[in-house]
Amino acid sequence: MHAIATMLFDNVAYKNLIVNELILDKSGMKMSKSKGNTVDPFVLFEKYGADATRWYLVTNSPPWRPTLFDEEGLVEVQRKFFGTLLNTYAFFALYANIDGFENKQASVPLSKREEIDRWILSKLNSLVENNIRLMDEYEVTKAARAISDFTIDHLSNWYVRRCRRRFWKSEMNENKLSAYQTLYECLVTVSKLIAPFAHSLLRSCSRI
Repeated sequence: MHAIATMLFDNVAYKNLIVNELILDKSGMKMSKSKGNTVDPFVLFEKYGADATRWYLVTNSPPWRPTLFDEEGLVEVQRKFFGTLLNTYAFFALYANIDGFENKQASVPLSKREEIDRWILSKLNSLVENNIRLMDEYEVTKAARAISDFTIDHLSNWYVRRCRRRFWKSEMNENKLSAYQTLYECLVTVSKLIAPFAHSLLRSCSRI
């Protein structure tokens, strides 16, 4: 690639790269058809989705270390992380569609938002900044795990659980609008960070 790039463009093809190690079975053995321990990736894509499979491989271990593939781990990723993300979105979409929220209203100033809104947005901004730094350092596994922790612990288990009553209110006041805008921003930002397909899926699941 360097030779071709130099000949055609008088420049190198790349400056840095990550070399992926082998993907082994859960016992640490090299996969082979003779041993019967191979995995068909297209079957996994069909069964769990490409994003969940990719996310499992990224979060399981750094690319430069051998990955011990265990389908149960993939199931756990799909259930715990993607399940949590989609359940959070389903909660948001349910009430957003009832109230006709389309994220077209003027943004509620941060100074007028609840303290918990400002807290989760601060966590979100820190996540984005940290994610950029880790990706620049090729620490893709740490970056992905940070996104998982934010989604499960901060967004779902803390923010949504403590803000449910705000979405249940019948009238659309500034407090309720602030909750919608805050959760919308968190969901869209996280989906962009984790997977372009997930972002498209989230946007197509409702009228928003």
